[in-house]
Formats: sequence, C-alpha cells, structure tokens
Amino acid sequence: MAKAADVANDELRAKLETAFAAMRAGKGADAVHACADAYLRFVDLYPEAKVETVAMRGGRRMSRLMRWPALGSTMSADSIREGAPKIEFQRERFAVAEAMTYYQFVLDEVLEHQGA
Repeated sequence: MAKAADVANDELRAKLETAFAAMRAGKGADAVHACADAYLRFVDLYPEAKVETVAMRGGRRMSRLMRWPALGSTMSADSIREGAPKIEFQRERFAVAEAMTYYQFVLDEVLEHQGA
C-alpha cells in the first residue's frame, strides 16, 4: 500500500505526513484541510493536471480536478475555468474516515503524476 514516504517531492510529502498525523490524532478537519492544501500545491507543481480530463458516461469529458471527493468540500468549477483551482469548504467538521478518503485521493494523484 502506498504511503506518504513514497512521494518524491519533499514539500508534498511533508504536507501529506501532516495530514496523516492529524488523522492518527483523531483530528479529521485538520487532516482534510492539510489534504486540500497538499492537493492545491500539487496542482501548482504539476500544472498539466489543470488541463487533464477524464471520461464520463456518454462520451463526455470533465476536468480531472473535479474528481476531488465532495464530502463536505468541493473543487470550484469556476476556479478551474479561471486557471486558479480552489477548494471550497461547506462545513468545518470532518470525520477521520472522510479525511482518509481525501488523503488516499491526494496520495494517488501525486504518485500517478510523479510516475511511481
């Protein structure tokens, strides 16, 4: 199973380790915010992610960034169109289980783009 230690970029690895530590401490909201911070930094470091799309049903395509899990925070579609992705929070309380979903999503995205 992949872990933050597998991330080559020191800054992203540190952000993911911060998220993991918050999850272990039972601080779901802190972990989710750390994951959001890590993901937005990832997008800055890997700008090709801003233009990548994924297939949807019916042959349509959507921005890969819109795959951000919508579990109380969402990726703003308007911010993607403007070229400055932003994650908006609909609430401030998150369960550790939700944080784990965000953590795994960010980790998978980073590892895929670094070629791991």
